[in-house]
Parts: sequence; structure tokens; C-alpha cells
Amino acid sequence: MSETPHDAGRDDDAAEQSTESHPEEKAQDETGQTEAVQDETVQDESGQDESGEDEQPLDIPESLNFRVPRVSLLAVLAVAACAVPLATTSGPLGPLVFLIPLALLWLVLRPRTTVDAERIKVRGLVSGRTLPWESLQGLAIVKQSQVRASTTKGGEVTLPNVRPRDLPAIALVSRGHLPDPTAESSDEG
Repeated sequence: MSETPHDAGRDDDAAEQSTESHPEEKAQDETGQTEAVQDETVQDESGQDESGEDEQPLDIPESLNFRVPRVSLLAVLAVAACAVPLATTSGPLGPLVFLIPLALLWLVLRPRTTVDAERIKVRGLVSGRTLPWESLQGLAIVKQSQVRASTTKGGEVTLPNVRPRDLPAIALVSRGHLPDPTAESSDEG
């Protein structure tokens, strides 16, 4: 492999700037061999890199869905498979056994809570309800780690599949309608 001599007329500062602005380019070391330049971003105290670009803001999702994990469908499938022999050997009322896996399927797929910047949508087993943020006083944690929404009219609505650990994410998606509970607890201690 032939080596080329180092170009003495080349400005070292210009070479450093060109490798910082184009990390995919290849640079020559002192011996003239070509090597890949790694992408290194140098930041100053204000959190900006030398190119003057701001850091990427935190990507907040538009909405959050809280529902029973889809892996639970495997249990429904197992119950349905176990119902087949019973349904086929039980006479004319045997097919009614399939109502059990259908009820389990309804229990897995139907209940959910959807939170976005404008409202909370609650879907229970038989009914649904939409709660705008303006109609809520706040969220409360009740026994067995359930979360309930308190309305301004004095009612309470249980939020299916929402746990206390989900409250910081809900506060983030609400875009300021709900205070972050972890921020309050860290200020006290």
C-alpha cells in the first residue's frame, strides 16, 4: 500500500472543522493513511452542540392506551381448545360451552382507558364514557391499586387497567391538565 505524504499547505483547523461537520468522511492521519472519523458531538454548558442546533425535545405520544395485555388472548385460546371436546360430546346444549371463551374474549378486548391531551375515554364491559380534562378534579388511588377519576359534579369513574405507576405518563400526555405526582413527592423530600 502506498503512502502519500502529509499535505503541508493544508490548515489543521480547517481539517478539524471538516471532520466535525461531516462525520461520514474519511480523514488522513499524520502518516497519510486513511481512517474513519467517529461521530463525536461536543456540547457547551447550555446543552447546544457546536453547530448551534438544540437538543431534540422529548417525544411525547399523542395518546396512551391502557388495556389488558394481548398475550392474555393465549389463555382464551387455551380455554376454547379445552371447550371443544366438551361441546362435541355434551349433546344439543354442548355448543353453549363456547360462551365461556367468548365471555373471556370480551373481558380481554373490551375494557380500556385512552388518555390524550383533551380527554380521558373510559370503556368498561358494557358502557363507555368520555371525560374532558375540564370536567375532572383529579385522579385518586383507591384500594387494590385502582385509579379513579373524580369529576367536578362529585362522581367517580374507575379507570380500567390504569395503575398508580402510570400516573406520571398520564400527566405527561395530559399536557399540563394533571400535575406530575412524582415531581410533587421529590420536592417534599
